[in-house]
Amino acid sequence: MTKFLFHVDLRRLILWMCFFFVALALANSFYAAYQVQREVLMENTLESNRVYAQKLAHITDAYIRSSRLLLEGAASDLADQALTSQRTQATLQRLANMTAGFNSLFVAAASGVAIAGVPANLDVIGTTIQAPQIAQILAMCRPYITAPFRRADNNWIVMITQPILDKDDHCRGYIAGTIYLHEANALRSALGNHFYKDNSYLYVVDQTGNVIYHPELSQIGTSKLDNLSVQAALRGERGALRLTTENGIDVLAGYAPVASTGWGIVAQRPTQAALAGLGGLFWQAFYYSVPISLLSLLAIGWLSKFIARPLTDLAEVASNLDNRANFARIRYIKGWYHEASLLREALLTGFSAVALRLRRLHQENTTDPLTAVTNRRGLDAALTVLSQDRVPVALVLFDIDHFKVVNDTYGHAAGDEVLKTIASVTVEQVRETDIIARLGGEEFVVVLPNATPESALLFAERLRFSIEHTDFSPCGKITVSLGIAQYPTDAHSVGAALKLADAALYKAKKDGRNCTRQASELA
Repeated sequence: MTKFLFHVDLRRLILWMCFFFVALALANSFYAAYQVQREVLMENTLESNRVYAQKLAHITDAYIRSSRLLLEGAASDLADQALTSQRTQATLQRLANMTAGFNSLFVAAASGVAIAGVPANLDVIGTTIQAPQIAQILAMCRPYITAPFRRADNNWIVMITQPILDKDDHCRGYIAGTIYLHEANALRSALGNHFYKDNSYLYVVDQTGNVIYHPELSQIGTSKLDNLSVQAALRGERGALRLTTENGIDVLAGYAPVASTGWGIVAQRPTQAALAGLGGLFWQAFYYSVPISLLSLLAIGWLSKFIARPLTDLAEVASNLDNRANFARIRYIKGWYHEASLLREALLTGFSAVALRLRRLHQENTTDPLTAVTNRRGLDAALTVLSQDRVPVALVLFDIDHFKVVNDTYGHAAGDEVLKTIASVTVEQVRETDIIARLGGEEFVVVLPNATPESALLFAERLRFSIEHTDFSPCGKITVSLGIAQYPTDAHSVGAALKLADAALYKAKKDGRNCTRQASELA
């Protein structure tokens, strides 16, 4: 009974191998589908956040530009007027009625003293405006957006200013619109509706990386300069990347600059939230695959019997080839599929097919698959024969100059084409009795039986010239360095001659490449 359970026949082997590989294929398919879907979800989220950040950058830019135009218009109205409190206050009130873009407005003279302000409870008239950039604003006398700074009540504020110039372009003062970052403001109104429910959010930083808008008010004024997406946005770049926040959260972030201010906008979503539905999709796919998988396994079990029957019969015949009656039996075995039919024919033809296969295997074993020239194993066999027969040979060893640059610049596919072309050029230069072998990488050797040092040098130079003047598009000009050694003139064995050829090759490279050196030149 135990022997029967552990007996492995062809049918059981086919059955269990099929079961194994079907299970493996299904597992691989599910894994591949999971990984592909994961990458797709992440790429889509990154692209959505990039587009989203760019869209909001345009919205913010439009808001800033329109605010500047309004301030510029008001400054123009005040340019030819006396900056009296009554006239200035009326201008500010008209501007406040036209836009809700600012939390407050005020006009200050060149001395920095406020002349007028709105709303009415803005208690600044007659006082010197205290802000870190006021001196810079008055000195530059041009439109300016301040970095965030704290008011006396510890809330953060940003000012957009426009100089008031007389007809000679002298600065008479400036008009300023303020945005209170911790209170309701136009920027928060424009961006505040864009907030996800899955811990996704966006924020805005100024030119120095300080937060000027964030859904969490406690983040206003904090620095995000260590954030890679913020750094990219402040460099004027648009894009998306995966990163880890300062809180250790893995997020997918899109970023874009605000052109008119140099600010940056970042829209980010936790990677875990982006992939939240992936597990459900995976199990749903698994659920739908179960019925067809079960049917497939049943079909495999049923078909394994019919697949194994002719092979089992042929195996019985093969185990008793000394019985001539089996040859007649072969004709009645139904090889209803191609492989069984081929096996039946193979048994009838005998060892001829086996011998042919062995010859083919030997050829494949000694040939470089890329260049179709002899490989290192075939070279060793050929050198052994030549050494045993004491045939004098010249060994021309060469490799491609700066081949790594070719691979790094044009890719390994282009490098493979260069290797094949060089092998083809070399084949055109050799005699029928010569042997070309690829030692590995970009290194080749040509074995020239019964060649003199002079003829070997002529061959090497002819080969070098041919390669140098061959078109290797798109890689451009390709050159080789060559080393030559003679056996038995330069060395007592073929192996030692090969080492000397390698040393001569090294000298050719040391001497500037694209040249030939002989072992006799070595000191």
